[in-house]
Amino acid sequence: MPTITVACAPLALIERKRIALGFTRVFKELGADPAHCMVFFAPLPLDCVFSAGMPLPSVDRQGKPAQFHLRITCSEERDALAQQVLADGLYAGLRATYSGAFIYLQFDPIAPAQVFYSAGSALINAGSPQGSTRS
Repeated sequence: MPTITVACAPLALIERKRIALGFTRVFKELGADPAHCMVFFAPLPLDCVFSAGMPLPSVDRQGKPAQFHLRITCSEERDALAQQVLADGLYAGLRATYSGAFIYLQFDPIAPAQVFYSAGSALINAGSPQGSTRS
C-alpha cells in the first residue's frame, strides 16, 4: 500500500485531487493497485521551512506553492531503478504546473509485513500471503 505525504502551501480540493490522480497514475504504471495508493496532503504553514537559518517562502508571487516536500512510503522490494522511475514521474507531474517550485522527494522503504490496514472488521497484514493477520 504505497503512500505519499505532500507538504505544501494549502491547495484547493480540485488541485489536491488533480495531483493525487496524477501520482496514482504513476504508481499504477509501476504495477501498484490504484485502490491501494494513498496521497495525504499536509498544509505547510508560512515560514516553517528554513535553509541556512533563513525562512523559505511557501508561496510564490502568484500565490502558488513555492515548495513541495514529498515523503514516499513504498515496499522495500522496489529497487533503486523503480524508485528513480517513481521519483521522475512524481517530479514531472508537479513540474508541469509548478515550474518554479522547489521539489524535495524522500523515500521511506518499508517491509510489507510492517503494514497493517483494515476496511472492515478484519485487520490485514500487507506481508501475509493470505492477506490476513489470522493464521
